[in-house]
Amino acid sequence: MAIKKHLLYAALLAILFPSKPYAFLGGSEPYFIANYCFQRSASYDRPSWSCPGQIIPSYKTRNFRFEELKCSGNNNTHVRLPESFDEEAWLDLKNISRHEAADILRQQPSPAWSGEIHYQTYIHWEWEDCRLVTDAFICGTYEVCEERVVPTEHGGTQHVNQCHLEPKSCYADITVHENQYCTGGDGQLDFDVEFLKKNADHWNPGSPNYVDRLANGYDLLPGEEEAITISNLKSSWWESHSTELTPTLIIEDPKNEYNLRQFIHNQQSDSLSCRFQGHDKVSFTVDTQRRIASQSPNAFSLPKAFDNEDIDPLVWQSAPGMNGSREEKGYPLIMRAQDFSAAALSEVSEDVTEKLKNIIVRVQLYEPSIFGERLKATIYIDEAKAIQQTLNAISSDQKIRRSTLWEFKLKNGNNPNKNIYRSYLPSLFYYPGKIFLSDEALSYEDNLAPDTEYTLKLTVYQKNLPFYHQSCESDPDAWDCKWYTLWGLFSSSRHEDNYFSRKSLDVRFRSNPNVDLRTWSSSFWHFVSYAQLAIPVGAVALFLLMP
Repeated sequence: MAIKKHLLYAALLAILFPSKPYAFLGGSEPYFIANYCFQRSASYDRPSWSCPGQIIPSYKTRNFRFEELKCSGNNNTHVRLPESFDEEAWLDLKNISRHEAADILRQQPSPAWSGEIHYQTYIHWEWEDCRLVTDAFICGTYEVCEERVVPTEHGGTQHVNQCHLEPKSCYADITVHENQYCTGGDGQLDFDVEFLKKNADHWNPGSPNYVDRLANGYDLLPGEEEAITISNLKSSWWESHSTELTPTLIIEDPKNEYNLRQFIHNQQSDSLSCRFQGHDKVSFTVDTQRRIASQSPNAFSLPKAFDNEDIDPLVWQSAPGMNGSREEKGYPLIMRAQDFSAAALSEVSEDVTEKLKNIIVRVQLYEPSIFGERLKATIYIDEAKAIQQTLNAISSDQKIRRSTLWEFKLKNGNNPNKNIYRSYLPSLFYYPGKIFLSDEALSYEDNLAPDTEYTLKLTVYQKNLPFYHQSCESDPDAWDCKWYTLWGLFSSSRHEDNYFSRKSLDVRFRSNPNVDLRTWSSSFWHFVSYAQLAIPVGAVALFLLMP
């Protein structure tokens, strides 16, 4: 019996030996290509135990190691918005009785919702394939020598034999990881989410730091929103499948600090494991701790009249046309938007700060380019210089009785921060000139190209309201706004794009095809801007191409 076993092993080795067992590598001594492959189990069509009815093909089962079922990730996103109620009546009631106003908010149903997450399942297994590899650890090394002529210290030359080690090639068993979709094995995760109200005994008008508008704790203010994503797996850049479900709740740009709790329904030994046609259910409860700073909200919307009819968001200025006549729609002069948050946020501001709250509006003009939209100009407008009352103040629709119409003048003087049709000179000229000249002198007229689609994007900064990120200009005494932190350079919340609202109100328009107010100066400075970008790129390219 032992002789037959040895003969069988010898036959297997003879089959596995390569037809050319020697390697000849330029100038080096040939070496024998070893065969370290060893077949421990036969290859055959293998029925999957984790995915009934699935067959693992025989050519992927040599030296089969293990099999397991893994689940793919999926998610469900819900956007939580402020509760809708009669803000006018509530503000009137608050001025009479804060406790009754708190009761009105606490009688609102808690934010709660449910959903399903469907996910796919995959069979994962490992097997070994006999492959020709070049690897010093598996196959060993061999010495390669080469004769070279090198200079000596006396000015002559000498022949030196220089040697180094190279990895050998050999046949070896290489572990291969495979995966295959499990047909009919998809799973489902049911979930529900509920936000819990704060305990009224510890959070009421008599409590320290109480904010009337946040009677439940989790309340969102006008314009705020929270994107809440439920996932069946924790996100991971190195692994997209898992043998265990890990239900996760993530709140994007949270307005509060929350404590999350999770409950598994009908918990069994295999609950939340990745299994064939798995079905689980979890519940999340969200408990609010305190308000934290976040990005400013944007409650602006396209304007409507008191009868709910749309109002044109742009007021156009007439301009001379290219045909000699005057065009009524020359270029947009005023942008209109409607705000539903001013009254509520002003009330909140009085509860939380002694500073005068102010709204800064940023309007950005984007133009088309070969790389998509390109920022052309930006202007900033203070609340006191833009707001106007609208007839919505006496509307019968209670939701908009306190709304206000804003009108933003897009062209106001020659300062590029106030005139969206002026641009700063290229930085190569702007920064040296800044020492002696004003912004007006360091800018040029940069009007619209005819028959071109542009986009105006409106974002908001709630200045001096501590619920939201503040600039270092508004909060100069903060530790991260001191000179030793370079005035907020390394604090992301102090960067403009993080204290202005993430959400923008977009108004798209097409310029008049018969109006072109551009001059030679704008074309010249555009050329200089592109040349300024091209110079460093060209210098780097020349440096790389130099021999």
